[in-house]
Amino acid sequence: MSLKDRILEKSGSYNYYKDNYDRLKKQLKTKNSKIKDYEALIHSFETRFDKSDGLKKDAKDINIAYVLYAFPIHSQTFVVNEVRWLVENGYNVVIFTKADSDKPVELDFAVENYRFSNTTQLEALFLEHDIDIAHTHFIYPMCTNFTYPVCERLKVPFTVFVHAYDIFRKDNDERNKIDEISNSECCRAIFTLSEFHKDYLLERNVREDKIVITKQATSYELAPLAKKDRKIKNIISISRFVEKKGLDVLIDAAKLLEDEDFTFEIYGFGDLHNQLQSQIDELGCRNISIKGELQPNEVQDKLMEADLLAAPCKIAKNGDMDGFPTVIFEAMACGLPYVTTKVSAIPEIVEDGVNGFITEPESPELFAQKIIEVSRLSSDELFEVIRKAQEDVENISSVEKTMNRFIDTIKE
Repeated sequence: MSLKDRILEKSGSYNYYKDNYDRLKKQLKTKNSKIKDYEALIHSFETRFDKSDGLKKDAKDINIAYVLYAFPIHSQTFVVNEVRWLVENGYNVVIFTKADSDKPVELDFAVENYRFSNTTQLEALFLEHDIDIAHTHFIYPMCTNFTYPVCERLKVPFTVFVHAYDIFRKDNDERNKIDEISNSECCRAIFTLSEFHKDYLLERNVREDKIVITKQATSYELAPLAKKDRKIKNIISISRFVEKKGLDVLIDAAKLLEDEDFTFEIYGFGDLHNQLQSQIDELGCRNISIKGELQPNEVQDKLMEADLLAAPCKIAKNGDMDGFPTVIFEAMACGLPYVTTKVSAIPEIVEDGVNGFITEPESPELFAQKIIEVSRLSSDELFEVIRKAQEDVENISSVEKTMNRFIDTIKE
């Protein structure tokens, strides 16, 4: 049995369309009367399930839809990495988006991107593009409100990757319907980042057999490592300016370290920019400054120039927290030591003094103390940590690993 046969058989879509063609055709025509090329859409609808031979034989013949809020988004390079991998490896992928990206990034590959405003329009796009399986990042709002109801109606299989704010934020936790979605026959898998995430989902009655653990699709080049006398001086943070990143903690820690020979630079963007700048001004901090936004292709160079990465993650008041910050993976690949905190999935990967440095969250005192501790390590001790970090990240996270897991899942 071909891959497409297995997918259709599992979702029940073939018989669904075959048995309900006339009714659905009438509804489609009624709901989408403004579609200019209606005849072409109906032709696609008819031919999809009227095939006596020539069925799709493998995953590269499957039509994959990425249903996203916007694309490409500056802070979601892992989604760009996934789509690039699919395009470069010859998979049929198309993007359906609800909105334009407010911070788009320039793509180095070509992919079709179509806008929709409601489930009716998304439904028409699925039919027009002969979609066999859909994938969505972040369960709320996109999967809950769009991918899930459309796939249920059309009996198209789907997968979803849950991350952080879409499940941890209290309001999203209450409305994302993840337990209901996991019980859908069309739901092939719910991807997530860690055992911490898995336990969180199980507490919400998500079907365990649907949960697949994998890391975000990070892309990096492993930097050559060499022992050198490394004086920790230039400390950087790269993140969005949101509460869960703990930048207020970093500013307080920098104030505690004013008499030490450190300079702190904060790179990023977000709603808390003015609040963070006010905190720096009110404290009279002389050793920390906000440098502004980096483009994705500038991040690695900035990491290579720095002596230490600071990622003081914490749990926000609304329950939101990081899954695992991509910038830590990037630092590990670059051979840059880092200090972070025991939040969410981070302790599952970071072992203090072995492949990184970790302390308790929301404590400027402990964060400052950990920076001092790292700065006093010998070059040999620090080299062993960054060597182990680079070895670990190569085994843990990559675009190739993430996407092979995705392809294996939809082929099962």
